Formats: sequence, structure tokens, C-alpha cells
Amino acid sequence: MIPLLAAAVAALAAAPAAADVSVYPYPQPVPTGGPYEGWQAYDPTPLQDPPLPGADQPLNLNFQVTLDTSGQAQGAGIELEGSYMGISIEMSLAEAIIGPNATWLRPQFLNLMSMLKERGGPPVLRLGGNTQEKAELVDSLPGGASLGKLAIGPTGYTNTPTLMYTLDILKALRATSDLLGIRWFLGIPMNQTTPPRLEIVEQGESIMGEYLWGWQLGNEPDLYELHNYRTAGYSQQNYIDEFQSILDDLAAHPTIQTKNKIGGPGVCCLWKLDDILTNFNYLDRFSSQLSSMIIEHYPIDNCVKGQNDPQTMMNQYTMHSHPQKFANDYKNAVGLALAANKPVILLETNTASCNGFLGLSDAFAAALWIADLGLQLAATSFSHIMVHLGGQAAYYNPFVSPPHNATKPFMWTVGPPWYAILMVTEALGPSGHARVADLNANEGNTYTPGYVIYENNQPARVVLLNYMSDPTGAHDYTANIQTAASQVRVRYMLAPTVNAKIPNITWAGQSFGSYFESDGLPRGEHTTETVPCSGGVCAIKVPAPGAALVFLTDAAYQPDEDMKTFASSHTTRMHNTAAVELGALQTSNGLDAKVRAAMKKASTSSPQNVKKNDAASRSAGALAAAVCALAGALLLAA
Repeated sequence: MIPLLAAAVAALAAAPAAADVSVYPYPQPVPTGGPYEGWQAYDPTPLQDPPLPGADQPLNLNFQVTLDTSGQAQGAGIELEGSYMGISIEMSLAEAIIGPNATWLRPQFLNLMSMLKERGGPPVLRLGGNTQEKAELVDSLPGGASLGKLAIGPTGYTNTPTLMYTLDILKALRATSDLLGIRWFLGIPMNQTTPPRLEIVEQGESIMGEYLWGWQLGNEPDLYELHNYRTAGYSQQNYIDEFQSILDDLAAHPTIQTKNKIGGPGVCCLWKLDDILTNFNYLDRFSSQLSSMIIEHYPIDNCVKGQNDPQTMMNQYTMHSHPQKFANDYKNAVGLALAANKPVILLETNTASCNGFLGLSDAFAAALWIADLGLQLAATSFSHIMVHLGGQAAYYNPFVSPPHNATKPFMWTVGPPWYAILMVTEALGPSGHARVADLNANEGNTYTPGYVIYENNQPARVVLLNYMSDPTGAHDYTANIQTAASQVRVRYMLAPTVNAKIPNITWAGQSFGSYFESDGLPRGEHTTETVPCSGGVCAIKVPAPGAALVFLTDAAYQPDEDMKTFASSHTTRMHNTAAVELGALQTSNGLDAKVRAAMKKASTSSPQNVKKNDAASRSAGALAAAVCALAGALLLAA
């Protein structure tokens, strides 16, 4: 452990607890009266629905869909696994989302991942982000904690805290893999290059074994100067030289066995990926150690408060042209990577950087957009994409655990992006032979996109989306799919309006409830509709708004009947949930609001002026205690 960090840990252990730590009540959404005053992850404030197409925009609400049955699968991307769409988890959230060690795992997380496995095979996830760059593996932390954060050293614009973690975090990851086969991308920090920080590789490859899917070397290097990770004038050449230096050290390392699971360059924002690939011969130069080409990208930079109007963004995101532009920007780079036999991984994305937009990122609009984006990138031959989970300060979470300082053993909150991830996973299925093509449906109308999913180069499933928001039904459309089937089965992702929030979103008739209501399992009756076909045509109605997944054959339809579930401690053992007294929480339960405002619970490139609740300074000893308080964890018996 570096001396400064060791001193900080010692100070944490020795400092007395402050008595003015705030414990907030249930952050109940306020239906009337004053503005919401709580974490962004639970803000119920809506935007307006986007406008419907005007009279000058021709709109056909009853159109034909012709599928390629020639065996050529024209326009389709590469073959994909059902695990194509995963979750990017900010490293600082590992304990809160996954669990503090191999014995204590979050049952809600396990249930959610079990749903993905049942539909598309073992999930592929990422643990990393800004917090990986200043993450320090330590032998132990006060109170037996597995993870802690300290604001030491340059934090730059994101104010991302220095992170300390123990091997228990890696062992917790391995435990989830042993249960569900989860495969992991992990991050190697680049904040120090001489010598490089390779301790996570030294320990990680033996702990994770076959479940280690790859390493990301460096996170968003084009932002290093802005984040104060590097001095002024940090260039692409500087980055390439550092990348080479660390790879050389990795190759010469006496105990690291696998030298060729590195992913990069992971640029996101200020540098053009094509420049890195072509000007430095990146893919060929690092070919022997490079296992994948990594991209990180959000369509909008939302790090300057007020720079973008969320309502304007809502109107732009609810069009197929938006995901198409995202994909088109990377077509050349994807082609170069595939020619070099390197899979393309979008390791981190979501609706917008710096936690997303209120009313868009946490609305049904985001579910439609993420489904559209995922399928568009699949058709462009991306191998995996990861939707980022940012924590309490983020609007765009697929799911999130309750705040550490909650006064009750609340359940989790499952957001709109999760519904899209489920739908895309089911659309691809578990075969590993799915290929996706954009149908250019309805003559390319931007409000009514569609995709076909081929299995063994024959149409197996179709996804149809309707971005329009009209509860009257006047903008529902019918897609007439040409097929020899006598009937097809259909599942719907639905909400009453585009701006709807949870709990008013469903996938196949089921939801995960509202804020603080989910145990990671769907609730309600699972609904799959059977639609008869006639004359070689199946007429599929798609509500406005909504999305339909159409199973064209019996082989393509797989009922949800074989999912492993994990009971929450609310119905089994009450370890560190309701058994923790409120008085203890007031002096030992995690970060209070003032410190969160200074240090940020998460997430990607979070701005300094993110709104938080007001509170007094934190308990210095709270960092260690927070990892166990209100865990809501399942004790997995050996």
C-alpha cells in the first residue's frame, strides 16, 4: 500500500465517529406540492411526451415486412451470443451491487443475472469505469471492509474518489460466476505507469480463472488531461507509448500467465478512434496481446449542467435515426477491427454521460432507445455492448441497490434500461448463432424501425418498435410479416406513454415494481400472445408506444421455465437488514449527503455541481461499517 494511502486508512480506523451524520427517510416520490428532494435515481419528475409526426411527415400505419429466406441473411451482422448486451458496473459500486465477499452476495443481483442467463446464456459483465483508474488493491481495510473510497490525489472534473479494495471483491465476482457462469471484463489502472499497477492482474487471473473474459487497460485515456490524471499537453502519442510500456511489463512479468487478454484503446470523447487505429497502426502493433477493440461512448456529453435541454433530447432520442448515427460513426473502425480478427466491445454506454437526463434516461423512451441501439450495433457487428450502471446519482441505471443510509431494508429499483436488455437478450436467444439485420421497415420511417434476427441464416425472430406516443391508439401500427408459419408468438415491451416511468413499464406483461420494490424477480403473469397467420402473412400490431418481439417458429420460441432464483434476506435471514438499529445507522451507516456531494457515489464523468441533499460531515469510521449495514444480502452456505 502506498504511504499516503496507508496513512489515510489508519486515520479512518482511528478517527472518532461524528454525531451529525444524516439518516434520510424513505425518498418517497412527491406526487404533488414541492419539488423532489432526493437521489437522482428515484426522481419521478417527467418530461413531456415527444410530438407526434406532423402532417408534412408521411406515415403508413399498415405496411409489409419481407424477410430474406434465401439463406444469405443479407445485411446481417456477425453471429452473436445471447449475452451480447450486458451491464457495465462502476467499480466503486461493486460491494453495493454484487456483494462484499464470496459468502455475502446480493440476491437481487443474482436474480437479475439469472434472468439473463435463462434467456441468453451466461451473462458477460464489466466492472470498471472512472473509479478503476485510481483503484488500489490493499491487504485489508478497517472493520473487515472489502471496499472504501478516499478523496486523495487529483480527482479532476469527475471528482472520482480514490478507491481501495481487497481481494474479497474479486472473490465475490468469482462466486457469482460459480453460481451463474458470469464472465467479467475487469480494468487495469493507468494512473501509474512506472511501475505499472498490475496487482489486479496478478491476483485476478488466478481467482477468476475461466470467467475472466478480458482486461481493459486504461479507461477513457482521451480524458486523462481533463481529469487531471496527466499534465497539460497529453497526446495520443503519449498514450500509445504508455500503453506499449505497460504491455512490455506485462509480457515480462514472471507470475502473470496470460498475456493476451488486453482490450483497448477505450477512447470515448476527444480523440477520434479512427485516428488511433490508423495513425499508430494500433491493431497490428498490439495484435499479439490485444484480444478486443474497446470503445466507450455516450451519444451526448451531459457533464456541463444546462448545456443540453432534456426535452429537446427526448424529442431526438425517440427516432430511429439517433441509433443509426451512433452506429454509422463507428462503421469504419468496426471494419478495421474485424479485418484484424478483433471483436468490438462497446464497454460503456447509456443515454448520456454524467448520469443521463432526468425524464429521458429514466423513462420508457430510454427502454425503446437502448433496444434500438443494441440491435443497430448488433447489425453493425459489435460483439458486446455494456449499459452503464452509475449508482444513486444517476438517472440511467438498469437497476440499483438502495442508498446505504436508508432507514428501512428497502428493496432494489429496476429502471427502464433493464426492460430493453431483457428484450434484446430474448431476441438473440442462447444459440450463439443469432445475426441481426435492420429491416429498413416501413420504407425507413424513423418512428417505426424493425429488425430481423436470423438463426443459421434463416429468419427466427423479428423486433418491431414504435416510438410514437399516443394512448388513443390512433398511432398504433400493423406490420404484415410475410411468413409460411400458421401462427407466431409475440411478447411486448409496453408503457402507456413514452415519458412513462416505473412501475408503468412491462416486458411480456411483467414488471419489477416501483422504487425500492424489487427483489430482482419479475412480478405479474408472464404474457405471450399467439397470433394466427393467414395467406402467408402474420399481422402484428405494435402499440404507440411499444415494442414487439415476434417468434416466427416453434424452435425460436423458448418459454421461461428454467430460471434459478435466490431468496432475499427479507424472507430468509435478516443479516444486516432490519436487525440494524436506527441509532447505530446514525453514527456508522455510510456516506452522508455532504460527503457524497464532494466524493460522488458514482459514476461516469460526474460533474461537480450534481445536486445532493444537504447534510453535515460524515463519520470518519463510517466507510468500514457501510459495507455491511443494510446489505440485504443472502448468506450462501458452503
